Amino acid sequence: MESVRARLPGRELLDRPVLGGRAYLGSLLWSVSLLALGLVLWAVGAVVERDGVDPRWLLATLAAVCAVVVFRRTAPAATVGAATLVAAADAAIGPSMAVLIVYGDALYAACVWGRPRVANTVLAVVCVVGAAVTAGLAIALVRGYLPGGPLSVVQGVGLYVLVFASPVISGMSVREHRRRTALERERARQIERMAELDRRNAVAEERGRVARELHDVIANHLSAIAVQSTAALSMREADPERTRRILTVIRDSSLHGLTDMRAMIRVLRGADESPQLEAVTPRLDDADRLFADAREAGLAVEVVRSGPARPLPPHTDAAAYRVLQESLTNALRYADPMRAEVAVEFRAGSVDGDHLVLTVTNPAAAERDGAGPPGAAVLEGHGAGAGLTGMRERVLLLGGRFSAGPLGARTWRVRAEIPLPPAESEASEPEAQRGVAGGAVDQAAEQAVGGVGGQEGGAR
Repeated sequence: MESVRARLPGRELLDRPVLGGRAYLGSLLWSVSLLALGLVLWAVGAVVERDGVDPRWLLATLAAVCAVVVFRRTAPAATVGAATLVAAADAAIGPSMAVLIVYGDALYAACVWGRPRVANTVLAVVCVVGAAVTAGLAIALVRGYLPGGPLSVVQGVGLYVLVFASPVISGMSVREHRRRTALERERARQIERMAELDRRNAVAEERGRVARELHDVIANHLSAIAVQSTAALSMREADPERTRRILTVIRDSSLHGLTDMRAMIRVLRGADESPQLEAVTPRLDDADRLFADAREAGLAVEVVRSGPARPLPPHTDAAAYRVLQESLTNALRYADPMRAEVAVEFRAGSVDGDHLVLTVTNPAAAERDGAGPPGAAVLEGHGAGAGLTGMRERVLLLGGRFSAGPLGARTWRVRAEIPLPPAESEASEPEAQRGVAGGAVDQAAEQAVGGVGGQEGGAR
């Protein structure tokens, strides 16, 4: 609407309020134009003169109906009511063609700018009166009261349609057009608002995805570096062999972190597609490297595998790897003594289908002052809680179950149970989609939960 008004500057002039805001300049000019037209019609004799009635009285009814039309937009119901009274008075002393034309304009204004009830009432009245006029003319024709015969009926009906019915039909058509235009305009606004919300959600999800990737790729390497650096600083006596082993672990963790970080940045920049995407797409088969890195960092990892192994969907494969990665990172930081037990179980034939069950348990340090629940010491002053939140979101997104917390007196356990699709549906999945598109599926899953926050596991 604003663009239309910008192209038609005269529209703003016609919409300028006059008479204290009770009318518009355009209506005032239109009323003056109708008055001028009425004067011309009166001058040429387009009136019905009655005996004993001065035709100049018709100028009074013309001026009155034109004055009423000034308020056709601001008060259409009152306008058509007053115009009806003036038209009746004009018919009693005339009538004049000019008043009938102006009255038709009042009917049009009531149908366009009036309330729905007013417009529908005007339409109903015009239809009823039109039917009555047609019936009266037909009866008069049958009884021989019309000297012109059927032609008089056609002329009478045509005149009624032209003067009364046509303005009403035109007004209702314009009203419907404006209603549809308003609906389309509102629909366009809603689409625009939805697009803006989608854009904001996409930005928020992208930020969450990037934050998640940064945590998953870097956190375990930095944790290993921090643990080993702390161990080196806590040595009271020089031990060259242990120092060398610690520095080797720090160096390997740093190189792995830099490699993963560079690969992820290349994917985010979109420099390459398949190779870099595959580089940052982890798999459960790559967990042996996690176990080896954890052992090198000083964590005694015992791995137990059970059940027939099977290929996993890309998103399930990546989620399982991330759960083991974060669990070992937490164990490396908080286990006391430095020991962890990992169980990878492919459980088949259960009531609700096949499942992949991952369990990581490690000893938890007791509270230093002896108070508080078991394992509470590891939850204070360490970490931001993003690790447990990320694991829970991934597992729940896949329809699984996740739990993490103290188990027994001094044991911390992380358990993830992820449902697996039937083997036949998985076998039909292309290998290219497993290797390359898996990372995209995992990233899409992470976007869907990127904004969800977790409250548990403040330390982990």
